[in-house]
Formats: sequence, C-alpha cells, structure tokens
Amino acid sequence: MKVILYMAMSLNGFIAKENGDENFISHDNWQTLVKLSGEFGNIVIGRKTYEAVKNWGEDYSFNDLKNVKKVVISRQDLNLDDGYILAKSPEEALEILKKENFENVLVTGGPIINSSFINLNLLDEIMINVEPAVVGKGIGLFYPDDFEKKLSLIDNKTLDNGIVQLYYEVIK
Repeated sequence: MKVILYMAMSLNGFIAKENGDENFISHDNWQTLVKLSGEFGNIVIGRKTYEAVKNWGEDYSFNDLKNVKKVVISRQDLNLDDGYILAKSPEEALEILKKENFENVLVTGGPIINSSFINLNLLDEIMINVEPAVVGKGIGLFYPDDFEKKLSLIDNKTLDNGIVQLYYEVIK
C-alpha cells in the first residue's frame, strides 16, 4: 500500500496563517484534493483538519467527497459526522484502509499528522502544490521536530493560477 501526502502551501512553506486562515490557498487546490480523494477512494485527515474544514461553510466540505472512505485520526474520542471513521493513530488508520484493500492512501493534514506519518516512516510520496503567495507568520507543513528525510523528485509541473506542483518520493 502506497501512502501519499498531499498538501497546498505558500512559497515559504506555510499551510495556513498563524490564526489558521487558509485564504491564500486557491480553490484549484481544493479541486485537486477532491479529485485525488475520488481517485484513491479514501482520505486520512487529522482532528484539527476535520474541524477546520467543517467551519469553512458550504463551499468546502469533506462531506462532498462521495464514495470516499474518510478516516479521522485523533487520540480523543470524537463525535464524528456520519461517513467518517475514527482512528487513534496513523498505523490504525492505515490498518483500517488495508482491510478495505486500498492500493493507495491519501493523507492531508496539519503539521502534527504530517510529522507523525513521516517520523513513523509511513509516507512513500509527497505531493505539494505551492501557491504563488508568501505568508509572514504561519503554520508549517511539518511540526518542528528533529528529523530529516531525503526526497527524490518524481515530477513537477505548473498548474493553473501559477501553482507549482512538486511530486517527490520519500527515500527510506
């Protein structure tokens, strides 16, 4: 099973502003996420991402992902909406999807979830859409921690609205 992290971020590596606002990220990136989750048939997110997207309003909702197995990782017990599965760890999330025979798993989360997957050596690939924007203060792609992973570029391309997509293999 291949595990792929997909994220959108500013040119200087922030996935959100310090207050959690993501208004610098274009609608094109949401459409990419919807398309990928449909192709994979699944998505793994963290509790904070789940709660943040719930508050975005009707234009953006994980509920719009039809025929997609949605797994939320949280150590806390949560009252999730119908159609979501709770996992207590990245390993449990992957085990749930492995039992469903998924070949690829799509992860998109905040720095804690992203760091958990990479530190546990569970990520195989990373796809980053870099927005043509910079943010002075913000939330990074990974949680500040003492780790280092080498990557190998698989592909890169320029998408609409000046978004640059970088696609890497994680060297294990």
